Amino acid sequence: MAASVKRLFLPHANADHEQQQQLEDRLLPHFSGTVLLRPKGFVDLNDQVAHIRGQIDEFLGQKVKFQLVSSHSSSATDGAARVSKNAELRNWDAQHNQLAADQGSTYSITFTIDKEFGLPGALLVTNHHHDEFYLESVTLHDPDNPGQHLYFSCHSWIYNAINYNSPRVFFTNQAYLPNQTPPGLMGLRNEELKMLQGDGTGERRNVDRIYDYDVYNDLGTPDEGENNARPTLGGSKEFPYPRRCRTGRERNKSDPKTEKPVSLLELIYIPRDEIFDYTKTADFTAGAIKAASHLLLPAVKSVFKGIEQFKTMKDVYNLYAKGIDLPATPSLQASKEKEEEYMRPAYEILSQLTTDRSTGDTNLLKFPLPLVIHKNKDAWNTDFEFGRQTLGGMHPFTIERVKDFPPMSKLDPREYGPQVSAIRPDHIEPYLEGMTAAEALRQNKLYMLDYHDAFLPFIKRINALQNHKAYASRSIFFLTKKGALMPVAIELSLLTEKRRLDRVFVPPLTSDKHQHGLWKLAKTHAILNDTPVHQLVSHFVRTHASIEPFIIASHRQLSAMHPLMILLLPHFKNTLNINAIARKILLNADTGNVIQGGLVERTFTAGRYSLELSSAMYKGWQFNEQGLPADLIKRGMAVQDSNAKHGVRLLIEDYPYAVDGLEVWEAVQTWVGDYVTIYYKADIHVKHDVELQRWWQEVIEKGHGDKKDESWWPSMHSIDSLASVLTTIIWLASAHHAAVNFGQYPFAGHFPYRPTMGRRLVPSPGTPEYDSFFENPESFFLSSISSPFQAILGLAIIELLSTHASNEEYLGQRSSPYWTSNAEVMHAFERFQDRLVAVERNINERNSNPKLFNRYGDVQVPYTLMYPSSKEGITNMGIPNSTSI
Repeated sequence: MAASVKRLFLPHANADHEQQQQLEDRLLPHFSGTVLLRPKGFVDLNDQVAHIRGQIDEFLGQKVKFQLVSSHSSSATDGAARVSKNAELRNWDAQHNQLAADQGSTYSITFTIDKEFGLPGALLVTNHHHDEFYLESVTLHDPDNPGQHLYFSCHSWIYNAINYNSPRVFFTNQAYLPNQTPPGLMGLRNEELKMLQGDGTGERRNVDRIYDYDVYNDLGTPDEGENNARPTLGGSKEFPYPRRCRTGRERNKSDPKTEKPVSLLELIYIPRDEIFDYTKTADFTAGAIKAASHLLLPAVKSVFKGIEQFKTMKDVYNLYAKGIDLPATPSLQASKEKEEEYMRPAYEILSQLTTDRSTGDTNLLKFPLPLVIHKNKDAWNTDFEFGRQTLGGMHPFTIERVKDFPPMSKLDPREYGPQVSAIRPDHIEPYLEGMTAAEALRQNKLYMLDYHDAFLPFIKRINALQNHKAYASRSIFFLTKKGALMPVAIELSLLTEKRRLDRVFVPPLTSDKHQHGLWKLAKTHAILNDTPVHQLVSHFVRTHASIEPFIIASHRQLSAMHPLMILLLPHFKNTLNINAIARKILLNADTGNVIQGGLVERTFTAGRYSLELSSAMYKGWQFNEQGLPADLIKRGMAVQDSNAKHGVRLLIEDYPYAVDGLEVWEAVQTWVGDYVTIYYKADIHVKHDVELQRWWQEVIEKGHGDKKDESWWPSMHSIDSLASVLTTIIWLASAHHAAVNFGQYPFAGHFPYRPTMGRRLVPSPGTPEYDSFFENPESFFLSSISSPFQAILGLAIIELLSTHASNEEYLGQRSSPYWTSNAEVMHAFERFQDRLVAVERNINERNSNPKLFNRYGDVQVPYTLMYPSSKEGITNMGIPNSTSI
């Protein structure tokens, strides 16, 4: 890029006498304004070395320099841009500039330009300091239009100039389609994109800004033994997967196609600017996960060493009422002294997690009471609540209408047995309010959670793992006259070496506690299928993993001045960061050492096959089915109806997630439609947008490369198709993710309701297991699910994942009021904000309607996960702009 950038810029005339030059400069036009940035020593208040180095750099004349670039080509040299004189930041460490680290420091700046300069369109920044700084923004006053401002939204780390081949480039908040780019900016626009794309070689450094693709080949540690190897996800028909951000790390010797994991104190590479905020609150999530995995859990493990189960439900409730006294382990003691920059947030948060504010006890781990047991600690166990949660709980994404009864499998019968389900009409008809199964089917009264085909191919391998037990399940529900969704049968299937074994359980019609106990175990095993699908598919695959390729493609193919990049950028915030943390700590192989991560494999029944399961379910992923209306229609939960409010009619009217979600969807859809038509006046403009076409091609062919030959990909030839694609992306990143994530602790925080680990099968009469169950059903139940250590490990993680930071940006919010200079766009955005306020009002009204009992249920927790705004903390509401946690 260096040669081409030098060609673009005109040289300055050097004055023989500085005073003469200053006199001449006073007669030239000026742009004055402010620069908002955060020096490294201010971002990390503990890094005094960087602060002192900055002072020395200033003293030695090694300064930070800024230049403006005119939007117009210079008439002096054909094709070259007109550039202002250098402007320097003075008084680098002046006391009046030292604001709080989370706000940055404000500096005055003045640019001298020539009389024919015209309107600035870009900013060049060169850092001659040793240390990097975070450039927030630059605001300039337009001398020709008093009261008007030019705004450069930067949000970028600027490293020493030795790390770049040319100055860093930033554009104003004026958006341009490629063919509308001012001639003075065209070269910079293209060169900046080339720099972000890189050349696909070499290992990435933390100073890099390069976005590229790779497969998930860094989950295992094969050099530590074959048992620690994991298959590469992506790039094959057997294990398809979305792509992640390329790092280029060193390869494993035993498997050169896979990357070595990073060390304990090392971060997985993501482009530096993908970590947007550097306040203490923004570091909370990453630091807290580190605290839980590296420091807290070894102490918890020592407490429960040799204890395989909670003895009674009272012991479970004591997790919230009394907490756990932790021993003064070396990890806990070290938290008072540790100073490594990477781990410091973890140690600070560890102190918060293990301090009882009422007594000052610094070694107490105590969990907040989950909402699901706030008002009634037993209501979670009712059949009504089991059904209601599929509509208005933390995972309302997989309930589907039964279209054929008995249900049929699509698996090969030669390998997996008969395709017809073992559930017969006589199993369910006693619960159908006088209807036959055929009548209930015709009247759209039968619904199901069907995980049979997803789990059955894994069952033998899962059950071969030590203390891992699972079934492949189907759960059938009946929609009553009152509108409740009640379970009427659960099918649990095993696969042996010789044949498939199916057991069907139905709700007991007697008060016998053992029959109720067996039914409870059947429901639990159905939930043990639902839990990994929730976390690994509805959550990780459909949001985190599937969005990452869109983020990579956007930075590679859409200029920062492209209107679509400006629209999408808030919905990409921190996603690459949290995904990298997930690969390092949550999704990687469980090697037996908790401080090395592997938390999903350690706590989920599927164990080492968890990510393979998510890959198998990604095989059925289609982008055109990811929007809410299309998803509801696919699952048979709605039908197209042009007379219905949102173009679809729900078959279950009291479906809280769908009712609220369709209002949010419509608000986003309208906003996106308004925005797109401001910049694209006709379909031909979409077809001729070269950056857009390259972006969409790269998403399909590289980002979701294992799906590149599918016919269902939307074309990118019209305004309508563009708006539909953008609406779907924003929906997944914001509302879908909010619905799947922020209810985790409020509902699953009571782990007996939604355990992640199954350790015993449902006992059969005449076996020692059944005798154990018969003697004490509660104790058998607790021994069947997560151990104390597994439960607390899971609780610690979902508590953190369910928490909103204090600086969260929610749907309808922007970090700066100057994010666009287009008045028409701002008016459309204000209308979007008004629609979201109306959504909140409607949700409150529905939640106060006692007839809509699916919205609060026996547990009396109103459905608020689609409520757009929220306070900080665990609130069970709020739709952040992005998949940032």
